[in-house]
Amino acid sequence: MTHAILLFSHGSVLCGAGETLFELARRMEARGDATIVEAGFLNYSEPTFEEAFEKCVARGAQKITIAPYFLVAGYFVKVSLPPKIAAMSEKFPNVQVKVAEALKTHQFLADAIVNCANRALEPEKWRDILNTAPQFCRDNPQCPLNGTPQCPLRPSK
Repeated sequence: MTHAILLFSHGSVLCGAGETLFELARRMEARGDATIVEAGFLNYSEPTFEEAFEKCVARGAQKITIAPYFLVAGYFVKVSLPPKIAAMSEKFPNVQVKVAEALKTHQFLADAIVNCANRALEPEKWRDILNTAPQFCRDNPQCPLNGTPQCPLRPSK
């Protein structure tokens, strides 16, 4: 049975904000955590949860584990996600679907936070969002860079 992991996150209006999740999916798939690993978003970012689910199926997934990329199973996991899963289960009744727990306080998460804290940078060095976001620009009027000099599609005049 071909297994897929679908990383599910909120999404962002800032172009490129989802790249971290795509990179995580690529790494997980490369190291063989599942045959297929895709990322999907609730709002703003692409692909949507439904598009990512359909991509898993198109790639041959017979079992999909939804992995919420959230610290806690709050509103988006408990309220927004179930109807999306129900719709996909109805559309693909032969695909087995399970949902993993939110990240919570897993020891690996604590280790990752400590590792990041030990490599902390000064604000002027870590705040590179204006430099990296345009690399992933898409036509999104809600993006906070829209209409600024940093926006490659709609720069300010």
